[in-house]
Amino acid sequence: MSQTLETDRTTGTDGAVELHERHLSVVVGGQNRRFHYVWLRDNSWAPQDRVFLSSERKAATFDIRDDIAPLSARYDDRLGLVVDWNDGRSASYSAEFLCRYDYSGAPRSARRHAVRLWDEQPTILPRVAHADVVATTEGQLAYLDAVREYGAAVVTGVPSLDGEVERFAETIGHVREVAFERVHNVRHDPTGYNVAHTPGELKPHADLPSYSWPPSVQLLHFLVNRADGGESTLVDGWACAHELRRVAPHHFDTLVRTPVPYQLFSADEDTWAENPMIELDTDGDIKVLRFSNQLAQPLSVPFDRVEAFYDAYRHLGRIIDSGRFRHTFKCDDGDLVTVHSHRVLHGRLPYDPSSGARHLQDVYMEFDDLLARRRVLRGEHLPTAAQRPGNEETA
Repeated sequence: MSQTLETDRTTGTDGAVELHERHLSVVVGGQNRRFHYVWLRDNSWAPQDRVFLSSERKAATFDIRDDIAPLSARYDDRLGLVVDWNDGRSASYSAEFLCRYDYSGAPRSARRHAVRLWDEQPTILPRVAHADVVATTEGQLAYLDAVREYGAAVVTGVPSLDGEVERFAETIGHVREVAFERVHNVRHDPTGYNVAHTPGELKPHADLPSYSWPPSVQLLHFLVNRADGGESTLVDGWACAHELRRVAPHHFDTLVRTPVPYQLFSADEDTWAENPMIELDTDGDIKVLRFSNQLAQPLSVPFDRVEAFYDAYRHLGRIIDSGRFRHTFKCDDGDLVTVHSHRVLHGRLPYDPSSGARHLQDVYMEFDDLLARRRVLRGEHLPTAAQRPGNEETA
């Protein structure tokens, strides 16, 4: 049973309020928006409930009454939605707040960051000059937007100096510490301890799935790249996984459900973790792809699940290795490749180590930090207050 309440508005459609059993609806910004009573009560910015400067809650969510409901509700031009609650408190919710945090289908979907999966045509990766990224807000935003949308970008003209990749990382965020070198040197190593240090083909992969939360960004800075061959390869792993889901959903589900162990170690350190290759978020979208053929350890699952896993693994691996979602390019001296490594796999073609020098350095970061930097530069990180200071008496 619903009830239409009074509105103070005399023009337009904004301001109509309806109460329902467990939620209300209010027209704001020309749209009918629905909010559960418990959500509104939990998000009160009244002085008793919230520290205004930090937006931190003082009221405990678990103390909200099970039968929380309005005694009255109205829309005010200045205050927004004004609610008197049955627990004796009152709160107002500004139009800006209601529009920004509307969690109905379309507004909620619009807040999820845009991802442009690579198609089967050669992808032209965004390229941004180093001087623009480190010295201008516009250049840094162009770089961050590219990594956010495409999962990869190339920064050109980075000084070919030892440790410059670390200095660049600290310009845009924070270096992710791992068990091994903070700045890792990649060059030909005749002992061949690591496949990245050999001159053969390096299949597309993501680094360090041997952590339960692998680093989500990798920066690869080419100090010098004069050897014949060695073209870089990037593959949109999410696009490959989407293709697997489309053509063989049972294989996709197998990789979501099967834990795979990975290990990377040194004489003094060890990393080992066991997780599915494909991790989904709560909406069923791909969140993390853990794919590193070279670091996979012996599978340990129930006997009757082994062959199903290998069927699925080979299917995904062949899509990744097909070249359909791959971008191949030669890096110049001073190029810095950034990959969102929970999504984009990196590798390289074979090269001739006797034909010229090839030396790169890499560090790890977290994608969350890049997104945070982007929000700060855009002025989008501060929360929208539901209630302005001083409104408590008029609410």
